[in-house]
Amino acid sequence: MYPKVRFRGFDEPWKKVKLGRNVKRIRRKNKNLETNIPLTISAQFGLVDQRDFFGRVVASENLANYILLKRGEFAYNKSYSKEAPYGSIKRLEKYNEGALSTLYIAFTPENINSDFLKAFFDTTKWYSHIVQVSTEGARNHGLLNISPQDFFEMSITIPKSDEQNNISRIYNLMNSLLSLQQRKLELENKLKKQIAFYLYSFTLTPNFKHIEVKNKKLGDIVDISNGIMGDSQKKSGNFKLTRIETISNGKIDLSRTGYIDQVSDEKKFLEVGDILYSNINSLTHIGKNAIVKEKHLPLVHGINLFRLHITNNQITPNYLHGLLNLPKYKWWVKSHANPAVNQASINKTELSSLVIKYPDLDIQNQINNINYSFAQYWDIQYSKKESLCQLKQFLLQNLFI
Repeated sequence: MYPKVRFRGFDEPWKKVKLGRNVKRIRRKNKNLETNIPLTISAQFGLVDQRDFFGRVVASENLANYILLKRGEFAYNKSYSKEAPYGSIKRLEKYNEGALSTLYIAFTPENINSDFLKAFFDTTKWYSHIVQVSTEGARNHGLLNISPQDFFEMSITIPKSDEQNNISRIYNLMNSLLSLQQRKLELENKLKKQIAFYLYSFTLTPNFKHIEVKNKKLGDIVDISNGIMGDSQKKSGNFKLTRIETISNGKIDLSRTGYIDQVSDEKKFLEVGDILYSNINSLTHIGKNAIVKEKHLPLVHGINLFRLHITNNQITPNYLHGLLNLPKYKWWVKSHANPAVNQASINKTELSSLVIKYPDLDIQNQINNINYSFAQYWDIQYSKKESLCQLKQFLLQNLFI
């Protein structure tokens, strides 16, 4: 009955209580709101985007039967995917009121700190509680299903109000710091894109005026190849194997690879300067790419990502990587991709026809150096965000029982 991490001055054990004794279920109906309101939520919308229950969604049901939720009140999704465990409960914060379909149960805290409760719902401990009371049949179909009775009968362990208040304050502080850091990253990213536009249009400095630019098809600059099959879900093996998720954040993430034990073709080992290119993905993410660096090796080229290996010594890997991330080249790939249900693809022949413009190596290297400086600074800011996320997760894991 004691958490692993605790504020100084608190030594009493926490007590176990029924959730239903500390929250009150909300049943008020949405009778006074217009039919087409921006806060309405459809059953499907809640499962698509677990980050926020509310959006500009036009529901097909009779909105008068919806539950009216007010700012500061909570709602939980009675049936949701195991893949999104932390999206089951949200507190209305953006709006003064909102309307919930019958897929949701609404409640408001009583005799418990609202921020403390929100923090608890953000923990992995809460998810383990949900799993224990979910129905077995729904679990087998990939969904967790919790009845309102089981939900409100759940036992949670809580401290006295003063300790709840302290935990709430540090939780809110961590969220504020994370929000500020995220906003800083967004602004830095916009600046980086704007600088890239001026760099690659050769208008950033007077030295870049009137330079000679070469035009070549991508297929004349790089060798485009497919990867090898392997078990992308394999958790261990002799060599790491790339998969689509490996470059999902625009960089090579070695924590998101599969594994392979044997590689019969030595050419399938990636080299420094190779570019991994997403050729099969949703239309939003097709064309995403990442460059291979020394720290990533050894790494095997897996299926569902193209490998771009430069064969022309007139262009540097870093310059090509920067070019492929420009909006105009991303747009070109999207416009030439073959759309399908939930995904799109571009073949080697089509991608090879993309015309690349580049200056001589001296100008390329100047641009690469400027990009490197911005990338270094952005990486520092991103590392700060990751450190804050880790600290928050540590506190959530250890401040609660």
